[in-house]
Amino acid sequence: MKEGSYLSFAQVNLSLGEIGFRVEVASEHKNSKSKIEFRIDKPKGKIIGTLEIPYTGDSTYALKLTGNLKHAEGVHDLYLVARGAYGFSITSFGFIFNY
Repeated sequence: MKEGSYLSFAQVNLSLGEIGFRVEVASEHKNSKSKIEFRIDKPKGKIIGTLEIPYTGDSTYALKLTGNLKHAEGVHDLYLVARGAYGFSITSFGFIFNY
């Protein structure tokens, strides 16, 4: 993903016990300072969380965003928006549930 690109998930119910997101990423740039912004309703909508993308070399890392996700109640379109000068890859995305 490059700066400004995004993945979208339509009509996600964020009231089913989710406490966060799990994303597997790969980045080959040591000083990328890239991040993923989690936004609702539109690509420039409210930010409900962010994750910094670390250097992973030729492997993938599982990153977790947990805690109180502001404004994340009810049904929303969910956007994962790329920020930063260098691109990265998302290989997996899922929810973390409070069991």
